[in-house]
Amino acid sequence: MSRDIREVLGELEDDVNGVLLAPAADVRAQGRRRALRRRTAAAGAALSLVAVVAAGALVTRQPPEVDTPGNALPVTICAVPVDLTLPSAPGDVTIRVVGDTRAEEVAGDFRTRGFVASGQTAINPLPNDTVAVIRYGPAGVGKAVLVQAYLIGQAETVFVPGQGDDTVELMLGPAFQQVATPTEVNQALAAIGPDGLPHPC
Repeated sequence: MSRDIREVLGELEDDVNGVLLAPAADVRAQGRRRALRRRTAAAGAALSLVAVVAAGALVTRQPPEVDTPGNALPVTICAVPVDLTLPSAPGDVTIRVVGDTRAEEVAGDFRTRGFVASGQTAINPLPNDTVAVIRYGPAGVGKAVLVQAYLIGQAETVFVPGQGDDTVELMLGPAFQQVATPTEVNQALAAIGPDGLPHPC
């Protein structure tokens, strides 16, 4: 049952004529609207992604620490003016060495290095691993830094705000060995640098 090709084409033409087609301008407008919807959806997705990243950054960022009454420093810390000047020579520093029977000997070592030093024998209840404790007041901060260099930074330091003079008190501990050599002192002073000095109020 073969049919003639002309007959098949005729039937096809009848079917196509029955289909309603929109005008070309309507088809183009529909295509533009579809493209606009796609671009709008892509832009919305990009904005959503940016918003999520920004919100995540805000949540994970640590807020700056604010001085509130709960974590504010006591006023007494900066109520005392301090002298941060390093002495130009050891002779500008007065040291009171306090310790066991070695106090006068260590004071002599400091005098040999040019300091004004005196020894005082006393019982120090310092822990066995303590080299020394340096006690100083507001007028002796820079001087205490120099004495600390002569102990190669191994001494503990104690600031006494009420001390009226610039004398540095050196309490010898059980682990004290000796005063540093000039080379060791220079190395210790270089290691301290400007960042190692106490900060002024």
